[in-house]
Amino acid sequence: MRVKPTQQVERAGVSWIEHLVVSELGWLFRQQETADFGIDAQLEIVDAHTCEATGRLIGAQIKSGLSYFEKPTKEGWWFACNSRHASYWIGHSLPVIVMLYHPTEKRVYWQHVNSRTVQSTGKNKKIQVPRAQNLGAHSGQALRSVARSVSEVPALEDWAFTPPEGEPQRSAYFEHLLSARLSAMIPGSFIDKNETDRYPWDLNMWVRGGSLDAEIAVRLALQRSPSEVERIATEYRSGVAPLIIFYTGTQDISGIAPRASDGVMPPVHVVAWREDGLGKALENAISDSIKWANMLWG
Repeated sequence: MRVKPTQQVERAGVSWIEHLVVSELGWLFRQQETADFGIDAQLEIVDAHTCEATGRLIGAQIKSGLSYFEKPTKEGWWFACNSRHASYWIGHSLPVIVMLYHPTEKRVYWQHVNSRTVQSTGKNKKIQVPRAQNLGAHSGQALRSVARSVSEVPALEDWAFTPPEGEPQRSAYFEHLLSARLSAMIPGSFIDKNETDRYPWDLNMWVRGGSLDAEIAVRLALQRSPSEVERIATEYRSGVAPLIIFYTGTQDISGIAPRASDGVMPPVHVVAWREDGLGKALENAISDSIKWANMLWG
């Protein structure tokens, strides 16, 4: 039986991606042996410390071959798809990423498929796959911010317009939403959770190239207390990274702004963000904040 060259390239792409996921990320890779309407494999995060599977999953659509690199952009390449597939991926119970395998370079590039990364071409759709997002050990932080467990999906849908009351649900809501939108809006961004309680920020973000044409680190704080916003804005000092405080409460904080100490302004930007329509919309808040961080630190 004759084997087509395209089949060999496809097989090589799947095998190489499995190698990177298992050997470099240390995660699980499960190929979908039966066609699943556009999901070729599942990636499952494995805890690096306990070596236990976490149940946090990502669906992957894998494409292999030089033909997928024939439409370059400044940031990477356009991946063309039909509207039916795009709708299926966006509506999937798992977050879905597109992975492009370059057979000559033996590199894999990926992009999260969502309503912000999918663009219309009229009849069909296209997705920009960034050059900065090449799969390897360094991809763990970015992919963790995309992955989530199936059990989280209904809760996230319920919270889409009204943040839940009480902790830790409220914190999880804002952290997930902020991480997802930052990943979608800023190619080359890597977001992870700050696990150290003694620091006044919740998330760390690194941006390498992409829309900023720079490499910067930004710290992100989510605060619902006006007094805490004012305290952090006044006291934060860092020669390493600026801090963006997203205020998620309901009180007016228009009078709160970082104050100079010893004639030096702290590297802090305060943004009011509430998903109920009051205050700035999150997308505008993120855009303004990143412009500020790039101007200050880029």
